[in-house]
Amino acid sequence: MLQFLATSTPFFAVIALGAFTAWRGMFAADTVRVFNTFAFMVATPAMVLRVMSRQPIAELWNGVFFAALALIGVAVLALAILLQRRLLGHPFTNAVSRGQALVGGNFAFLGIPLMLAFLGDSAAAPIAIGLICDTALIVPLSIGLIEAGRGQGSPPAIALRLVRGTFLNPFMLSIMAGIALSLSGVALPEPLDRFLLFLGASAAPVGVFALGIAAFQWSRQGRLPLRGVLPLVVGKLVLHPLLTWAVLALVLKLDPFWVQAGVLYAALPIAANVFVISERFDTGSRPIAAAIVISTAAAALTFPLAIWLISP
Repeated sequence: MLQFLATSTPFFAVIALGAFTAWRGMFAADTVRVFNTFAFMVATPAMVLRVMSRQPIAELWNGVFFAALALIGVAVLALAILLQRRLLGHPFTNAVSRGQALVGGNFAFLGIPLMLAFLGDSAAAPIAIGLICDTALIVPLSIGLIEAGRGQGSPPAIALRLVRGTFLNPFMLSIMAGIALSLSGVALPEPLDRFLLFLGASAAPVGVFALGIAAFQWSRQGRLPLRGVLPLVVGKLVLHPLLTWAVLALVLKLDPFWVQAGVLYAALPIAANVFVISERFDTGSRPIAAAIVISTAAAALTFPLAIWLISP
């Protein structure tokens, strides 16, 4: 628990700073959208390109582990979309963002340091695979589904929007470039690497800062119904890691190390980039923002519990 609290403290500090600046009236009403556009279009692609290019993907690859995480993620996403549509009547695009919240964990901000702390240097392999699963599959697929669900059109037109939204967005383009550099063995020139490091380092703080501003703005608009938030929190912190453990340990019977890595990956709280994407595409970001904050606070208990349950 102490390790989690130490790692998550900057997250809450930046949220509080964003809320404080909003309280002081330092930013205009459309600031959240401006910050999120910067994080989505500029900072995050720079971070992803640099991180991917530096991963020895060919050496660390575990196809079974990746396939399992990918299938679990897509299954949870699809189930969440179906339930959100049928039971709660949300529009398709809003249901996609809520489904992404059940799969997309705060991997870059919390997952990497926590997995290194609990698994040691051997965590490099599952970290690389988790990054690819999250950034190269779940995020682009969610964006593609949102793009496909916007507006009307013939099935071919919808399919074209899905393909274009999935593969021709800043996330996916930076991923493909990073993977190509990794597999080719070509290192980024030092000036470019420093530029990407400088720019990419702002991705998480800017997104979380915008989250704090949005949280304060929404707090002035009335209470947030918890029934729209708690299912997202429970789904991410309980359903996702439990399903991951069942598939990796009971169905595939993987080595305990890979089971632990997969459960730690799945037990992370909801990622801030889910809010960034939801805000950018206007898919009902208010409950998602609340779910991110609540899930991160609750994970101070659930994450250590997951570690204890899967420890030998």
